[in-house]
Amino acid sequence: MITALAAGLAAFPGVLFAALVDRVLRPAPAAPVRAAHARATAARFEEVPPGTRWLVCDTTACAHLTTRHVPDGDGYRCTGCGALKGAQ
Repeated sequence: MITALAAGLAAFPGVLFAALVDRVLRPAPAAPVRAAHARATAARFEEVPPGTRWLVCDTTACAHLTTRHVPDGDGYRCTGCGALKGAQ
């Protein structure tokens, strides 16, 4: 049985096998993580306002990732979800 399995795997093209492994064993991250990544990618090419800090966002909308926060009063507002962090 093991010999038949090995022969089957040897006959299966490597590229198709790798694509199958990627699709089955490495599923895409959850939607909030993909959205946060898309925002971070877009933010790399924007002008960064003075006083901006990269802080961990405490909301599930930003998937608790480090996002850009701009000064807002005594605290900092997340550019991803709009949550206010710091003194209020």
